[in-house]
Amino acid sequence: MRNSRFQNHVSESSITLPLCMVIGTLVWFWDKNSCTFNYNLPGLAGLVLAMLTTYVVLETANVFALLRIRSRMITAVWVTGISLMSFTHSYSVEWLAALALAGSHYIMFLTYQQHQPIAHIFHTFVLLGIGSLILPQLLVLVPLYYWYLLVFMRALTWRGFWAGIVGLTLPICFVLAFCILRNNFSLIWNRIDILLTTKLFATADYSWLLSYRNPETLVFVFISILSFIGIIHYLRNYYNDNIRTRMYLYIYAMQTIGCWLMIVCSPYMYHQLAPILMISSSTMIAHFFALTGSVISNIFFILSVITTILLLTLNIGVWSF
Repeated sequence: MRNSRFQNHVSESSITLPLCMVIGTLVWFWDKNSCTFNYNLPGLAGLVLAMLTTYVVLETANVFALLRIRSRMITAVWVTGISLMSFTHSYSVEWLAALALAGSHYIMFLTYQQHQPIAHIFHTFVLLGIGSLILPQLLVLVPLYYWYLLVFMRALTWRGFWAGIVGLTLPICFVLAFCILRNNFSLIWNRIDILLTTKLFATADYSWLLSYRNPETLVFVFISILSFIGIIHYLRNYYNDNIRTRMYLYIYAMQTIGCWLMIVCSPYMYHQLAPILMISSSTMIAHFFALTGSVISNIFFILSVITTILLLTLNIGVWSF
């Protein structure tokens, strides 16, 4: 029976998510240099933003029934993933971009086959615009979002297209007005400069990515392998989900691939894009682990848990190599 395996017990257990959150919170404040808990304001601010993003991920998974079973595996995988990414365990504006992107997914999913989706499309692009102000490179997601609305959500109209344009530019207009009031346009020019000076395929930036002794590289490879397996599994078994859920999962699969490409093209952006990658990849990973139950998948799940523990202890300085 499917539910007799360790993998399925963990996926469907009500203890999994709280346990992951407790461990994640403890790891968040752990300083591996001093081997003590280091409670500081940047770390606390980062944790608050991570918790808000976790809530949005949890609500999205529950409201839109991304898994066919009663499980909080998506949120548990998300919490575990960001716990492994120790470089995100402090406040940074990139967390605001991750929160905005997570919120944009939730609102965009509300547009599915709506006759009047204008308001939802507007708010979706407002959040994408906020994320793009923080990380200008996220503007490359704009065509993808229109593709999602047109093909997967089946909600894009001519009015919806312009609602998206207005929503995307609204945060920029607010920042521009702020700059005009201060008579200082450095903030706008800085965003433009970041976008125009984006480095692609810079050889020097691949040095850390190709270092097998770098914990950040190991985490990226581990998450990427699990995500790839999750996407392949979904594409082979998509017919088991209803049509609406398929559309949502297609979006997460495309978003994961898009983040991969951005990181591979510009490895120096990995720190900024890691939480955004985790938002989409956690859904595909959880979909695989929660909805399989073979002997092979159970063994793979156990190996994944062991690998997670090893990476977690490596990041907090329990061991090194």
